[in-house]
Amino acid sequence: MRWRSAALGVAWLCAAGWGIYYLVVVGRTNEAYIADAVLHFIIGYAWARAIMQPQYTMVFALIAIFLSGAYTRLAIGMGTAEIYFAWAGPLAAFALADRTTFRTIAYSISAFALGVIAFLWLNP
Repeated sequence: MRWRSAALGVAWLCAAGWGIYYLVVVGRTNEAYIADAVLHFIIGYAWARAIMQPQYTMVFALIAIFLSGAYTRLAIGMGTAEIYFAWAGPLAAFALADRTTFRTIAYSISAFALGVIAFLWLNP
């Protein structure tokens, strides 16, 4: 097993677990938790696809890195114990990033930052 697959697997477990928690346990209390659960499932889908594909396109990798930034923002901003799992977003972003040239590193950092910024509005 490659380290990238293992890192993405751990990150996927975090996203899926918190998505189920938000949907099943606290989803009845606030609609924002349901939206958060849906976002966790979308993020988990992207990470799971990256685990199963031996190679993925640059566009897909950047989308998954963007979603890693979104996961980090969700983990920090939801006001639950998920804040202790915010490390899964940067871990997945690092595993998905192409670090061969300065340009691809800059794209990866930009995609992660955009993911964080894009979800600043989401708070329950």
